Amino acid sequence: MTHIYTISYPPTIDKEEFAGLFAVIDMDGIEEKEENIDVYLNESQVQEGEEYIAEICKIYDVSFLKSELENKNWNEQWERSFQPILIDDFVHVRATFHPANIQVQHEIIIEPKMSFGTGHHPTTSQMMQNMRLLDFKEKNVLDCGSGTGILAILAEKLGAKTCIALDNDEWCYHNCIENIALNQINNVKAEIGGIENIQGRTFDIILANIHRNFLLENMSSLSNALSDKGYLIVSGFYAADAKLILDKALEHKLIATYCTNMHDWNCIILQK
Repeated sequence: MTHIYTISYPPTIDKEEFAGLFAVIDMDGIEEKEENIDVYLNESQVQEGEEYIAEICKIYDVSFLKSELENKNWNEQWERSFQPILIDDFVHVRATFHPANIQVQHEIIIEPKMSFGTGHHPTTSQMMQNMRLLDFKEKNVLDCGSGTGILAILAEKLGAKTCIALDNDEWCYHNCIENIALNQINNVKAEIGGIENIQGRTFDIILANIHRNFLLENMSSLSNALSDKGYLIVSGFYAADAKLILDKALEHKLIATYCTNMHDWNCIILQK
């Protein structure tokens, strides 16, 4: 069962900025509409997520409505609203029911289900844009918090030798497997679990498009899993939080080499 929290926009803050306040929640997805925001939480996310939503709504003096949705209905609703994403001539992300684009270097097909990470959000878009700055050929890659698996799939298309697509959500895990098959990908393996899954393993490149708190709490584990001179690309946080991320990264011998900003969301490339 999916729980939907429909939240009104306050008049005192930009709509996109307000929506970004909810990015720290562990959730299945967020949909920004003209008059409100819909935040989607599964059963395991409700307790912590609802407390945060209630706190933000109290601060900004707005209301929220809670409703429930079966996964099948959610998928139908999401499919109706899903639009393709085009990033320059680099990558085109589309659903199975969209026409192909033969003008781009890479095309990714996804089944737009409940998983987070379809490419629409500025964080995912920046992750994909910045991935083209690194050499993925014959590299071992980890996509931590993979959602749909879109970044892991792109990593293989860029030449990665292996890629682990790790997510702790069962729905994301199954959606990732489905998307791997859709794209006829051979070197991406979906895994379900937390960051403890990677203990003892080493990667040349780690992709972590998650949220600020996760990155701050697990920077040590991410650094330990990174090979010397390896790269960690992080996103999922506001520009205002970049210094926190950079300071924590520096504590673990990770130096920033490149940073981008889109709609006040940051993406940073770090090297060990």
